Amino acid sequence: MTASALRSPESVPTARRLRIRLPTARPPSETGAPAYTLDRPIAGLRVGLRHEGSWRSWMLIVEEWQGFLRRDGAAPVVVQTGERTAAEGERTRALVRSWAESVDCGISGLGTCGSCTSWSVHDAVTLEKQGRPAIVAVTEEFAQHAHNMANHLGHKNLKVLVLPYPLEARPEDELRTIAREFYPKFLAQLGATK
Repeated sequence: MTASALRSPESVPTARRLRIRLPTARPPSETGAPAYTLDRPIAGLRVGLRHEGSWRSWMLIVEEWQGFLRRDGAAPVVVQTGERTAAEGERTRALVRSWAESVDCGISGLGTCGSCTSWSVHDAVTLEKQGRPAIVAVTEEFAQHAHNMANHLGHKNLKVLVLPYPLEARPEDELRTIAREFYPKFLAQLGATK
């Protein structure tokens, strides 16, 4: 190729405008969305319990809490979420919206890794958007992530129930003890009484 061919108009690319975007999110609201409380007994209410089907520890706690809720006169409504992408993701989002509309209050869990914490917070926010008292359950290691995620979703006042970490490797009898220990804390965060 000759020097003149390098400078010919056909070989010079046309100038394009490049737009650079800042890779940062909007700052969260100073006030945040409202957080709701029951301020009434738990009896007679439909209480949502959300899990992903992934964490044996949380599924056992949910199972225990179902029994406690029935004992206290409430009706537990359990939902197991699925995948979060493609067609299955659309079905999961619709399932969570339907669940949130069908309960009086609820808890979404378990946040014990990055993505499961994010989706647990997301689903608890879905409850709050319905005007329902909502809690997200996370382990100690992921509590800060849950607070950050809720804040960036505009729900900085989302209630977070912090469970011990690690939770998953504990024996069943220890998990049942944790379920009994944290059930009153769950009710207190909802603003419910037995």
